[in-house]
Amino acid sequence: MIRVHRARRRIALIAAAALLCATAHDAFAWQTAHGDPDNTSFADVLTIPATVPATVAGNLGSIAPGAGPVVAPDGTVYVASEQGWVMSFKPDGTPGWRRQIAQNQMIVASPAIGSDGTVYVVGITRPAEGQPPAVQRVDATLHRFNASGAYLGQTVFPQHNGKVGSTMAPPNIWRFNGTELAMVPALYPGPVGGMVDIRLLAFSPGGSVVADQNVTSIAAETTGGAGIPSGLAPLCLLPPVGTVVCLVGFSEFGVPGSGLTATMPGVGIYANPLGGTPWILLSDHDKDLVGLTYSAGESKFYETFRKHESNRYMRSAPTILANRHTVIGFEDITRDDNGKGSGAQSGGILFSGPNATKVAPVSGLQEIYGAPTQLKDGRVVLIGAQGHLTVLNNVTAAGKFRLPGTSIVPVAASRTHFFVSMSGSLHTFETATLIEVGKFSWANGGKSPPVVGPLGHVYAIAGNQMMVFPPPPGTPASTSGAGGNDAPKGGVFQAENIPAPTGQKTGVFQAESIPASPPPQGNQPASYKPPKSKNGHRLFACLELDGDDCGKQDHREIAGQFCAKEGYSAVEKFDVDTRKGKAETLQGDEYCSKKKCKVFDEIICRM
Repeated sequence: MIRVHRARRRIALIAAAALLCATAHDAFAWQTAHGDPDNTSFADVLTIPATVPATVAGNLGSIAPGAGPVVAPDGTVYVASEQGWVMSFKPDGTPGWRRQIAQNQMIVASPAIGSDGTVYVVGITRPAEGQPPAVQRVDATLHRFNASGAYLGQTVFPQHNGKVGSTMAPPNIWRFNGTELAMVPALYPGPVGGMVDIRLLAFSPGGSVVADQNVTSIAAETTGGAGIPSGLAPLCLLPPVGTVVCLVGFSEFGVPGSGLTATMPGVGIYANPLGGTPWILLSDHDKDLVGLTYSAGESKFYETFRKHESNRYMRSAPTILANRHTVIGFEDITRDDNGKGSGAQSGGILFSGPNATKVAPVSGLQEIYGAPTQLKDGRVVLIGAQGHLTVLNNVTAAGKFRLPGTSIVPVAASRTHFFVSMSGSLHTFETATLIEVGKFSWANGGKSPPVVGPLGHVYAIAGNQMMVFPPPPGTPASTSGAGGNDAPKGGVFQAENIPAPTGQKTGVFQAESIPASPPPQGNQPASYKPPKSKNGHRLFACLELDGDDCGKQDHREIAGQFCAKEGYSAVEKFDVDTRKGKAETLQGDEYCSKKKCKVFDEIICRM
């Protein structure tokens, strides 16, 4: 009878997961570079740790730094390469169609998927070898495909100051009152030598340019050096993508600012739930973040606010939270004796509008190149370029971890986990506990953002291969058009109706500034007799809530998670018995409903 109950419970859990997938908000899945147009990199679906890929899709060609997969509501995955190929895959990684935009063009940013299934990619003319940047053209063209791979047409970016615009930024999708536009920032030479104009272009689903407006300009510093705006100079040294900035109008390459190079950010777009036209946030990658709205009737952008920083480079794409604060990763500026600025390899995040409430920056971190990621409960995850992972609850660190390697891309989050792409490995953390629960080793990672599909698959690229990690057991084969990225978001991070997480979060990569409790003492084992849940109740020893039908496999798994939470690497011993009293799961969110439940009498942890 107990086994029947356990089986029914598992069937019910699988059915609930399937129902959640099928009934989730279907406006979009991971259809743009950072999930939602608001760049939160969150998908409200269930996942499991990404430890062993079910499929490895190879022969992708080279993927540009910062570019990654996007996923349609039916689970179809699209990837674009520097060789100009646009490729589709089924949710399980089975190859679909493959089309090349033009032999002399390369794709250096993520695609975007419209509501009608149109796939937008931007191609730029491939730089010619052996020619100086000043004499080359890197014209950009918007290409469109339908979901079946049929080519729908192309639109060359408009000309200004005698040159076609270029970009390394991904398109993003703006939607309002039944109108949908693909928006992408573009670089143009300015009217004065050494200046760069950043214009915002809007394309209709049919490919027409419906808006083309200068938003901000960057002037070269006059303190000496190469004459390239110092915020953009590092891009020049990342061939072939980085040469775009130099080829727009500069004659020299300049000096790199930091050890890694951030890619050109796309815009962030936020649909106001209170009504009104969406906000558009554009960063110039230098010192300005501009807030805009768009009038479809006038085909015109209106600036609503601007944030300028004199001593920080705005490195990441802007992420817009539900409370209308925009958060953006920055890098501090260090200056030489001539006053010329360069990246200091330290940084944090800045806050800006459209919410007019001022919030002080979070600083003292590494430079943040990947857009901040929001978790289901409102916390925000930041990955420093040199491997420092920080989880913020409002503006306070709830967890700090040191990961091996480097990363220039955002963290991807599901309802239950978040996934961090580093140069040598992909890491999975459990959202509720901040415990690392999975690691997959690879080479040449940390350059393409992981993404979460609407079925719970996790897709991650390292080198020229896409790893497809499986969804939870029992996930249906397709979504029947269901997506799902509607996260409750909002305080500085927290909406009023969503209580902020309480209690200290710890993990296996624990920074010295936030010690585990109690901290490990050398190699001495630690005995917890009895171990307690975070709310002070007896620790439940089963993975299922039936209370008396589980064995050593469950006990060992929970004991291992408990020891990892306390900062230890392994379980030395545990003792389990069936007792009366309140028994709570390790996460502190569920209780055993039996009169007598299996609980731990003792757990001994060791390093």
